[in-house]
Amino acid sequence: MSWLVLPIAVVLLSILTVVAVASNYRNVAGRLSELPGVDAGGGVQTGFIAGLYALVLWSVVVSGGMLLVGGDSGATGADAYQGPGADAPDPDEASASGEYSDAELLVFFETIASHWGVDVTSTELVDDEFVVEYADTTETEEEFTNEVGTLIGVYIDIVEGGLEAERMDVTAVDEDDDSERTWHVESELAEAYIDGEFTVDEVYERVLETVDSA
Repeated sequence: MSWLVLPIAVVLLSILTVVAVASNYRNVAGRLSELPGVDAGGGVQTGFIAGLYALVLWSVVVSGGMLLVGGDSGATGADAYQGPGADAPDPDEASASGEYSDAELLVFFETIASHWGVDVTSTELVDDEFVVEYADTTETEEEFTNEVGTLIGVYIDIVEGGLEAERMDVTAVDEDDDSERTWHVESELAEAYIDGEFTVDEVYERVLETVDSA
């Protein structure tokens, strides 16, 4: 028996759920503090864990958005995948283990980072580096380091999701005076955190050592 096409409204509802949770930072921060590992004050801890919860929701959208059309009941999702990125390369690139394509991971990074208050203006893979630029609208050093923490957290998520890059190079551009601050995260450091070899604070400290103003 053929599967029915999943109604577009259901897919949109799932996507809107992700956006609602991720975008409403100021109002949601207090409620997120009730979740394990989330600090209501924001910063790196909130960035790490918020990205994790958002990744779970994103996975629900991706799996729920598969359209199985005209196949028999034995067809698998990999055989008939037409969810996010359907116009991207062959679905075989998304393996049965649940890995995402680089294009999907970049969309995830931009979407989640932006909706958590970081104005990401561009992302691209250049050789073996993930290059990110965002508008630095912060007024205090604490606000800046909070944004750094958010981007670190989401980057760790996409590394765990299968992004192949040696590191993330980030440029924060202050549009008021055209000044720039750069910093980077080595993927080895992200993987060490995933494997439990480093704590959040240790990762944060190492990344802040790379901050350079221009």
